[in-house]
Amino acid sequence: MAKVEVYHFVKLARGGDSPSLRCHATLESIKQRGCEPILETRRIVDSSELDDNGLLKEPPIPSV
Repeated sequence: MAKVEVYHFVKLARGGDSPSLRCHATLESIKQRGCEPILETRRIVDSSELDDNGLLKEPPIPSV
């Protein structure tokens, strides 16, 4: 699979910027959402780790 860059991003909203620190997304996905990437958070991942929307899939929550 191909390697891709993903980033945390800031959603531009009224009253200030709100960082999305929960997930990473591709630059294309971030721009489509009207957001700005936080370039310092760049990660390189395998493209198979992305969902159909360009967001990094969340790891499964371990069962107890």
